[in-house]
Amino acid sequence: MSVALIAGDGVLPVEIARRLSTLQSPGLIFSLCRDPSPLNPYAGKIIPLKSPNIGRAIREMKSYGADKVIMAGNIPKRLIYCLPLIFDPLSLRVLRRALHDDHSLLGAIVGAFEEHGIQVMPYWQILPEFIAIPGKLSSRSPTKHEIDDMNYGREILRVTLPCSFGQSLCVADGSVVAIEAMEGTDKMILRAGEISGRGVVVKMMKPGQDMRYDLPTVGTMTLENMHKSGLTCLAVEAGKTLILKPDEFFALADEYNIAVWGIKNAEEIQS
Repeated sequence: MSVALIAGDGVLPVEIARRLSTLQSPGLIFSLCRDPSPLNPYAGKIIPLKSPNIGRAIREMKSYGADKVIMAGNIPKRLIYCLPLIFDPLSLRVLRRALHDDHSLLGAIVGAFEEHGIQVMPYWQILPEFIAIPGKLSSRSPTKHEIDDMNYGREILRVTLPCSFGQSLCVADGSVVAIEAMEGTDKMILRAGEISGRGVVVKMMKPGQDMRYDLPTVGTMTLENMHKSGLTCLAVEAGKTLILKPDEFFALADEYNIAVWGIKNAEEIQS
């Protein structure tokens, strides 16, 4: 197995690079990070990119002998919408033939790699122990009030997710306080804190979404922002959400008295 990594910002790409280094010789990493230094111990070669460059990535992977790739980490979406002149010709062709929502753009990028013989791997296969399971995940169970808000938030997401927005939202007292758009979950949480100072965060995956990329992810920063914002409960979709550094995550959830629950899309949460 020779797997390359396209790494954006955040903890997830570093965790994937670390795990890959235990499964294969130090591999090829394309860095779209502001600071790629945490990736250095796990890379045979790091190629910094100022923007997504599909053409160069394919050429470098073929030269390096990598026939698989994992895409992970945060990449500012404004690059795709605001700076078309910085893309290479292949990337521009991919972007022009895709609909301008996150999932269709990522799907078009996956298609471009596969057209050139590069298999795109789901990162949950590298970190299976990070996948959320159903039911109670933290020491504290959600209250009846929090469960009511979780169920309401889940019903709202069932409507918004097929429209390719709203991977997460905040509900307080049966009202939607904030819903995630292009800004990402962390900024949505902080915005909810400014508006209500309380509530429940619900995070789910778009029905039918390709699990090879853009899997919903939470980590200690999610909890830090919830604590700062006064939000007391986090519900994530079981089997479709990555929990980064779970030992640290659940220790912090207990410290902040935040209830964490793994929800099944088809089932109402019961108290």
